[in-house]
Amino acid sequence: MTRVVIMPVLAALLFAAACSGGDGPTELDSKVSVRFVNMTTGSLGSGGFTAKGQFVPGSALAPGQVAQTCSKLDGGKTSLGFGASNTAGTGLSGNELTTLVDETISAGGDYTLVAAGPATSPTLHLFSNGFSGSLGTNQAAVRFLSLAPPTGTTVYNYVFYVGDVGAGVSPVATNIPFGIASGYTVVTSSANKFSALQTPGATIVVQAGTVTLQAASPNTIALIRNASGDFQLIHLPRCS
Repeated sequence: MTRVVIMPVLAALLFAAACSGGDGPTELDSKVSVRFVNMTTGSLGSGGFTAKGQFVPGSALAPGQVAQTCSKLDGGKTSLGFGASNTAGTGLSGNELTTLVDETISAGGDYTLVAAGPATSPTLHLFSNGFSGSLGTNQAAVRFLSLAPPTGTTVYNYVFYVGDVGAGVSPVATNIPFGIASGYTVVTSSANKFSALQTPGATIVVQAGTVTLQAASPNTIALIRNASGDFQLIHLPRCS
């Protein structure tokens, strides 16, 4: 009789493979990480987010607030929504004010979902935080996003710079409209100064705002209007 001895580490691996069902994804792999961001204006109350018509627990956010943690949603085709939340922050106080229908979010993916514009007529913007490039130990990738909604009849685009506008530097992202993210560009990590120019009119709206970027990481810098109505650059963190 031939005796086969299975070492403890190998036995554990075989057991784990058997329990996982072989070739199917694990429960963790099938989930999607989503960070919610409320950049709506003109509201004194909070807003909340829904997935497949159901309120997402913990998604009630005051205007200008970025969720501290990411929510786990099911991957695949879904609908996403936003509306005014109740005072307890446990659900919506009425119907969804805006929705994204038939959106596909990939299992294991990392996303940011932003509600922006006037609180009474907001829009939703879904961004994948995937990045396929390679970065050195002193580099970071950064993209730019405008969440500053139009306030009149003029439609504005934005130009973004690393450094000061007018200091002989070339823009790294041009003609970025509301709700649209630029492509990634590679910069040196740690503290960086970024500027934003509004067109038409060539008005500098942010001059040398400092944002710290972690080494070997992709980042999103968003242009917003703060509670005082002033332009500001903020960092929107990934989930992982």
